[in-house]
Amino acid sequence: MSLRVTCGSSNLSIGAKIRIMGYNEAFAPIEQHNKAVVMINTWGHLAPKRQKKHKGFVLFTCTAYGQTYNIDNEFETVEDSPFFFEDMENYIHNYSNELPKNSYGIFKFEGHYIKFKNGNGRFTGKVTKIEY
Repeated sequence: MSLRVTCGSSNLSIGAKIRIMGYNEAFAPIEQHNKAVVMINTWGHLAPKRQKKHKGFVLFTCTAYGQTYNIDNEFETVEDSPFFFEDMENYIHNYSNELPKNSYGIFKFEGHYIKFKNGNGRFTGKVTKIEY
């Protein structure tokens, strides 16, 4: 004989493992939503215009120790904002992860940046390694 407990659409049987959620994990979705609201209310006026191509460049470095740093950037019609910065940092980080091991140096991206309606950003263009 087995004991089955029904809670909503979930069935639990004796001996089943029950996952207990921690305090931080329980409130993570609420905190994420609150952070997004604060960012929009504070810096929303600086957000890149969506569905518009912005021409520009990013100068960045990938170090021998695996770090990436934005050295300089300039895009027409894009003001500095946490939204643009996050997209740029993600692009630099993803680019550096695709490099062969021990490929460090200074790089320059030249091309376009676009922010889509769904909130995702994309950089399209050419990256060249700068010899120094």
